[in-house]
Amino acid sequence: MKDSNARQTGHKEDRIVLQVPITLGGVRLAAAAIKGVTETVNGLDDTCQVDVVVAEVGNNIVLHGYGESASRREGSRITITAETRDDGVVLIFEDEGPPFDPVSTPAGTPEQSIAKGGGGLGLFMIKQIMDEFSYERVDNKNVLRLVKYTSKSVEDGVI
Repeated sequence: MKDSNARQTGHKEDRIVLQVPITLGGVRLAAAAIKGVTETVNGLDDTCQVDVVVAEVGNNIVLHGYGESASRREGSRITITAETRDDGVVLIFEDEGPPFDPVSTPAGTPEQSIAKGGGGLGLFMIKQIMDEFSYERVDNKNVLRLVKYTSKSVEDGVI
């Protein structure tokens, strides 16, 4: 996985911006829409895995960022931008939950998950699947940027 000092390669082709409610249903809807977007990227072998990443990030925002507080969720949205490029897809998640930097948070391992009876593998999966992973706090928002490159861009040495 590459660090947050990523190069900008490939030009912008298409971009979709979704604003979904802070609910698990909203996350499922976003994951389905973004799966459709990623399927349009030639050479992106991991469209199913990108779908899993969208679900994991969204679920973490809903369950951990906003928790059970219905009042905090009311009127709140997750903004998810999916941008297809010649060399892959960029996903940007924005929310107004409490600050949380998943880049510097250690990911659990499968062994730790088994030892505690399951769960805790979301960050592990995200960091394994995506090629770039960066976080910043901007204007009281969490902004998570993820990139998945096409197999062709990897083979051609674009990244």
